[in-house]
Amino acid sequence: MICTTALLLAALPQQSLPSDIRVEDLKAHIEFLASDELEGREAGKRGGHLAAEYVENQFRRLGLKPITEDGSYRIPFALRDGTGYNVVGVIPGTDPELADTYLAIGGHHDHAGLGSQLSGAMGFPYEVHNGADDNASGTSGVLELAEYFVAHPLKHSILCMTFSGEERGLLGSKALIESGVLPNDKIMVMLNLDMVGRLKNDYLFVGGLGTAAELHDLLDPLFDHSSLKLKLDDRGEAPSDNTSFFHAGIPAIFLFTHIHEDYHMPSDDADKINYVGEVRVLNLGLQMLQILDQQPHLSFVNLGGMGMPADFMEKMSDHFRMIAARRANKGKLGLRVKVEAEGGLTVKALSAGSAAERAGLQVGDQVLAINQQETPNFDWLRRALASGMKGDVVKIKVRRGEQQLLLSATLQ
Repeated sequence: MICTTALLLAALPQQSLPSDIRVEDLKAHIEFLASDELEGREAGKRGGHLAAEYVENQFRRLGLKPITEDGSYRIPFALRDGTGYNVVGVIPGTDPELADTYLAIGGHHDHAGLGSQLSGAMGFPYEVHNGADDNASGTSGVLELAEYFVAHPLKHSILCMTFSGEERGLLGSKALIESGVLPNDKIMVMLNLDMVGRLKNDYLFVGGLGTAAELHDLLDPLFDHSSLKLKLDDRGEAPSDNTSFFHAGIPAIFLFTHIHEDYHMPSDDADKINYVGEVRVLNLGLQMLQILDQQPHLSFVNLGGMGMPADFMEKMSDHFRMIAARRANKGKLGLRVKVEAEGGLTVKALSAGSAAERAGLQVGDQVLAINQQETPNFDWLRRALASGMKGDVVKIKVRRGEQQLLLSATLQ
């Protein structure tokens, strides 16, 4: 096997792949998926549905084949408070003897919504958690690899998938595995992309390498030649969707650039993605799949255990301390409002000595906007104030009788 891999490596371009994986394409995908318009892409909510629809439209644009009999790319599953949608498309293989065996590429498209505790948000309620790295980066990676392999198909067919409900405990990928829609017994290997957009110091974690007997022999020569600083781990489980495939007896590999200070925070935005770094990560994944494509099958190994970076829990502990400090510094305006029958919010009461009282707000004022964001109802008021910290100055537009006033309040 090593000789076969070495020959294939020699045939692969070492400087730049002839791929459609480009910074500008990744940027376009991530900027849309991580935009405020998608409201954090919470599973079962409007933003999560929009993300699934976006992936479906991209699969259709690229010419992927639906896997369902009714021709749908979106596959629903039940959540306790709604419906989630996984998205699946197929790139047919070129070898008639291998085309009914699949390589799979996946990543979840959901995130933590408007501060959803069900989805693990670590910011405040009503803050938009855009999830650029977690996991618009992985979703975009699936789309970019799909585009490459449509132009350069492999011998095996390729399943391209994005999942909802990952942030609620891998619910989407588990539902998909159990749905009977996927040819589970014909999936040779699954490559999971989760948080692959924040490459730092060239570090990349590669998990699940012990879940098939052949993986090290096949892939270690590639890893030895990589310019990335790879941390390899054999264990098949992780807090991500590769676990669902591993539990179904499918070899599953996990790519991960590690957590960071913006993990599950409203600050995980598109401008913080290392786009050049993500291209490098995806090119490594692309080469891995090209190598595995040369094999007729892989031998599953039931090697469980949580395969994560050694310092993962230490970094998570630091992260939780930062979150606690932020929560202790949450700013308050100090007013109560009521919703009028004809619409709009009216000040009902002011706390004595509060930021609102000191700013000059009065009972009966109608609150029109905060920091130029209109506040037609209570939810929008909470969104406008969600990220405010002690000492922040907010501009409050109110109607008082026939007048419109712009007041400044310093949150306390």
